[in-house]
Amino acid sequence: MTPQIRMDADVMLQHASRVQQLASDAAEAASALKSVNLGGGAFGVMCAWIVPPVGLVSSAVSQHINGAEGVLERTGQELRGVVADFDAYEEAVVQATKSLEGGLG
Repeated sequence: MTPQIRMDADVMLQHASRVQQLASDAAEAASALKSVNLGGGAFGVMCAWIVPPVGLVSSAVSQHINGAEGVLERTGQELRGVVADFDAYEEAVVQATKSLEGGLG
């Protein structure tokens, strides 16, 4: 049996859209994280010591969320590129086959 490569462009494009939606969700989460204000006595006097560590952790988490957003966005774009490449290759094969058929009469 000859191995075959099959690719459903519609499924790939749907997947690319879902991945890019995840990138958008990550951007929204990063935006929400930036809007958190822990200063101004948010924890009261007794727990004021927790603000610096929480701020440090929030900063690190924000960087990682932003990194994940970038990766997801690029992944969605590359998935769309794969579909475009497969479509272009398929069209080239169809044209070459038609040319050969025309040459054979």
